[in-house]
Amino acid sequence: MYLFEFEAFTTFCEVQIDSSDEDLAKKLANDIWCNAKRLESQYSYFKEDSQLYKVNHRESKSLHVSDEFAGLLSLALFYSQKTDGAFDVAMAGTLKDNRDNIETVYDFASATCIALESNTLTFSNDITKIDFGGLVKEYAVDQSILILKLAGIKSALVNFGGDIAAIGNHHGEIWNIGIEDPNDENLNIAFIELDACSLCTSGDSKRYKEVDGKKLSHIVSLQQNDYKQISVIAPTTVDAGVWSTALLVNSQLKPPAHIKVVSKIFKDNSLLG
Repeated sequence: MYLFEFEAFTTFCEVQIDSSDEDLAKKLANDIWCNAKRLESQYSYFKEDSQLYKVNHRESKSLHVSDEFAGLLSLALFYSQKTDGAFDVAMAGTLKDNRDNIETVYDFASATCIALESNTLTFSNDITKIDFGGLVKEYAVDQSILILKLAGIKSALVNFGGDIAAIGNHHGEIWNIGIEDPNDENLNIAFIELDACSLCTSGDSKRYKEVDGKKLSHIVSLQQNDYKQISVIAPTTVDAGVWSTALLVNSQLKPPAHIKVVSKIFKDNSLLG
């Protein structure tokens, strides 16, 4: 088992590959790293040369986007419908830089302000922006798994900042993934078995930015939620990531049958697993 570590999407990433060919393992790890950095660059909210930045700072309400951009946005719009707007890249993007001005931009912070037909993206206004956070990193994990499978790898683990996907097993045993309880000062860990699927955890304990001494969650929402952290298992990392975020935003949502909630940690310090 070969272990490779790197940084992408401003977080720690690791790839474990079980292979008898060290050169192949190194090549695949490099391919995964290159693809992750490409996605990070193309869909960064802040980098001025990214596709996403150019879309958000458009000069017209209608523009042409790449096939990959259109595919990601199609996914985002699909999940916005399925989660009753709890996962909404337009809300996240529009409110990201307007936390102190929400009333002014509220009507524009919605996926209903976006239309996508083939590769043509149209906005109903000049204010709405898109943020692919909560989607593109998870997409990168799924792309990594595809890279490994196409190379014939039967056993591997990809972990991009807690967005995790597994192939096969670990030395004959099911992959065992630890989830920390942020309410526990002793950092007790619950272990989750991961068998050819993905695990994502959303919460405020570690993913935030600090502005004027205040911690601001990476999840931008207008809804009140009951959870401090939630972990979800699903067939794909995108699925797991979207639903862990959506359920963190709206605890009343009913996920589809293929989504398995494996840990809920409430703000009142109670834990359900």
